[in-house]
Amino acid sequence: MSRSIVLRSKPLPPLLNTQNQTENAAVQSAKNGPLLAIIGCGYWGAKHIRVACDIRDARMSMAADLSPDRLEYIHSQYPSVAVSRDFGAVLNNPSIDGVIVATPVETHFELARAVLQAGKHALVEKPLAMTSAQCRELNAIAEERKRVLMVGHTFEYHPAVGFIRQMIQSGSLGELYYIDSRRLNLGLYRQDANVLWDLAPHDLSIIFFLLEEVAQTIGAWGCAHVLPDVEDVVYAKMGFKSGATAHVHVSWLDPVKVRQITIVGSDAMLVFDDVQPSEKVRVYQKRFRPRIDGDSYADFQSAYHHGDVHIPAISNSEPLKLEILDFVNAMKTGERPRADGVHGLRVVEALEAASACLRLKHKHRGNVKDQLTFRRRNVSVGGPGIAVT
Repeated sequence: MSRSIVLRSKPLPPLLNTQNQTENAAVQSAKNGPLLAIIGCGYWGAKHIRVACDIRDARMSMAADLSPDRLEYIHSQYPSVAVSRDFGAVLNNPSIDGVIVATPVETHFELARAVLQAGKHALVEKPLAMTSAQCRELNAIAEERKRVLMVGHTFEYHPAVGFIRQMIQSGSLGELYYIDSRRLNLGLYRQDANVLWDLAPHDLSIIFFLLEEVAQTIGAWGCAHVLPDVEDVVYAKMGFKSGATAHVHVSWLDPVKVRQITIVGSDAMLVFDDVQPSEKVRVYQKRFRPRIDGDSYADFQSAYHHGDVHIPAISNSEPLKLEILDFVNAMKTGERPRADGVHGLRVVEALEAASACLRLKHKHRGNVKDQLTFRRRNVSVGGPGIAVT
């Protein structure tokens, strides 16, 4: 359930009063490109600050969070970044050009809307919002005010994912049969979201980016083993207009950390294993093409092909840095970023449809034999979304 976001809070203790630092950073920002700020200094927020402070074309000037402890830590690690417990200090600072929102998902919509309405560009951690309606509203505000709206789909900037997309586009894999994605681990359990909303945005954004199309049908099945009504294991299946299918398996309840995507085509197969420190992509020259000797498939002969395994050289550039650089470039040039608000919308649409499948399956438990599937009413991402069939 969403909760209201307070844009004003108690002032910082004297130790963290950084008004002078803010003014100094604003003066220096003119020489260093866009001035950035961040709302939310938790796990992802701290990563954004680290990366942004290492970018020459922009300047991280302010961090806001409700936790004094987090602000103490950020201030000790990055003395040039002003800190505040007042989100309004970010929104009302005219020198700040872009704001990164790295707060809990239920707060994304209200904060992102406030950022855009304040005339600033917004990069929002994934997922963009809790509903597709909220995503559409954010996209409309960004379009109206001519501001950049980005979502933190970091894997769209992963060099390995970019390489895989080039292989698919070049036809090196042949006709694409299916994509199988697994993102498994033991924890971390959350009470504000299930494993689908926590982990699957990564896999969905990768699949949509690779295929360059949205799902037409979505089915989902899951279980809540530990916390009531909080699914910790979810399986989803998607169908696409091109004929390809995709399967996503996410879990908080698995003994081994797995971050693996398998892509099977008619000419070759590929595995992307992000847990590996190097050699993350392997291309297998394997395929199966039956030879028909007769009038029917009953007379086919097996024709397996086992060829070489190719390990391509992949850039080790940090995806998060490439993401923030894209945000900065979009602010400076007006170009549309790769992971824009429309990309955020299509992922949330898929999450909504899969969640609806989970809810209906719980509601009709014992009375539904077949897996429920949702079918897209309108192919356009901006359309009315995906409806039950």
